[in-house]
Amino acid sequence: MTLLNGQKYHSVLDFLVRLKTKAASYLILETKGYDTLAEVKRAVAERWVAAVNADGCYGKWRYAVAKKVSDISGLLS
Repeated sequence: MTLLNGQKYHSVLDFLVRLKTKAASYLILETKGYDTLAEVKRAVAERWVAAVNADGCYGKWRYAVAKKVSDISGLLS
């Protein structure tokens, strides 16, 4: 949770993807067209990814946004 204009803001993720790698690896994948809150959502997700990666107990995480369907395959690699 974060604050947006003094109000509590909760974000619901679009997709959590477990990637097939030797080590546990995960991707938070957001699909977006135009979204006025995209920067807020990105900041919240990147802060969470940094915290979970710093802990190190839950595999390697990253965050990405697909603005077009054709973006997805490149983000999964």
